[in-house]
Amino acid sequence: MDKKPTDLLTEYVHKLSFAALPGEAVEAAKRVLLDYLASAMAGYKINRTFNDALWSVMAEMAGKKESRVLFQGARLPAPHAALMNAAYGHGADLDDGHRTAQGHPGVPVIPAVLALAEAHGLGGRAVITAIVAGYDIFVRMATALNPSHLLRGFHTTGTVGTLASAGAAAKILNLPPAQIRTALSLAALQAAGLLEVAESGQMAKPFHPAKAAFNAVLAARLAEKGAEGPREPLEGKKGFIRAFADQADLDALGKDLGRKFRISSCYIKLYPACRHTHGAIDAALKLRQAGGFSLGSLRAVKVHVYPAAINLTGSIFKPRNEDEAKFSLPYTVATALTKGHFALKDLDAAAGLDRETRGVIAKLEIVSDPKLENRAANLRGARVELVLKDGTTLTEEVRLPKGDPEVPATAADMAQKLAFCAEDLFPAARQRAILKAVDNLDRLEGIGGLMKLLVL
Repeated sequence: MDKKPTDLLTEYVHKLSFAALPGEAVEAAKRVLLDYLASAMAGYKINRTFNDALWSVMAEMAGKKESRVLFQGARLPAPHAALMNAAYGHGADLDDGHRTAQGHPGVPVIPAVLALAEAHGLGGRAVITAIVAGYDIFVRMATALNPSHLLRGFHTTGTVGTLASAGAAAKILNLPPAQIRTALSLAALQAAGLLEVAESGQMAKPFHPAKAAFNAVLAARLAEKGAEGPREPLEGKKGFIRAFADQADLDALGKDLGRKFRISSCYIKLYPACRHTHGAIDAALKLRQAGGFSLGSLRAVKVHVYPAAINLTGSIFKPRNEDEAKFSLPYTVATALTKGHFALKDLDAAAGLDRETRGVIAKLEIVSDPKLENRAANLRGARVELVLKDGTTLTEEVRLPKGDPEVPATAADMAQKLAFCAEDLFPAARQRAILKAVDNLDRLEGIGGLMKLLVL
């Protein structure tokens, strides 16, 4: 790569304009915004203990009334609103993600952008441009650092998400190059996110994007006020890249930058669980739909999946709460086989562990198959085998779960997801208004009207 990473990203953020974005990228930005809002509705309802604790602390801090907190209606300082809204967005693990980045770009980036856009009275085109910039930084940097970054126990949503959100925040504030660089530098100093939270205390996982969004807004505003950070925050001897990965493919950072926008390569989640479970859920649901077995006829259930999925979701066989349910491959597959769905109500694991579900879990075996994941071949799949008592084996293999770019979520899927997540929060008429506002985002002179639609 000809340029140093910090120089490369600074120049990209500075030069990017709405006029340069192809229609595909603009529509992708609208899609991920809608997806984020739907996911935040679900996360607001699901992760109540953590949400209530966080809201109690942030509300007590109060401060300048700049940006709305979703569903609450109250205004907080922009960094605090970004933090709350990002926490909601990740609470149900329904937010978008990216295969090679192995994290969730929307949930740190979008809340930071919305908070600053509302605080400064900025319009939809600025929002779209900033979101596209943030996604590019996230996907490219996270892809460059993985798999080393993940194997060392870091969550790109929190680590790289801080950088990406800072780039997006700098863009929407229209900072000059020197201040964009400083925003990235100050963000790098704050980046954090340990995947130990996938082992226990899962309710706190939304703290990763929440702090990423908060830190990004803080970094951008400090840069705007003249603060300075390290000169080589990314590539320095003790900088971000060397600190967070043993190996990095920096070609992934600059390839086609400014010409191909990575926002179009993100996936949409249709189940409220870790993405690593989705291929197996899809396969289980297809087997259930095809029929040919009864739960009583099962001798064994074998779930073949790639090692990363096992590392994150293969250790919890009998989840005790909704947080563990989201990270339990056995429970999600068993629920799909017994209930024919995996929805928000299935996160009540205590109720979901009925006799039939427990019976399937008891027969379930997880089999490691590295061949089911291949980034170059766009493969991140699962194979579920049902071994019946009469010796018959029923098999279903999914190469990629629905919602990936190659198996895209349709407009109908997106509307259905919004309805699913908005249940008990917003009536159908409000949902239609939200859909219309997002669809017209590039024509909105300000986003205040959209934010008002998201107040209960």
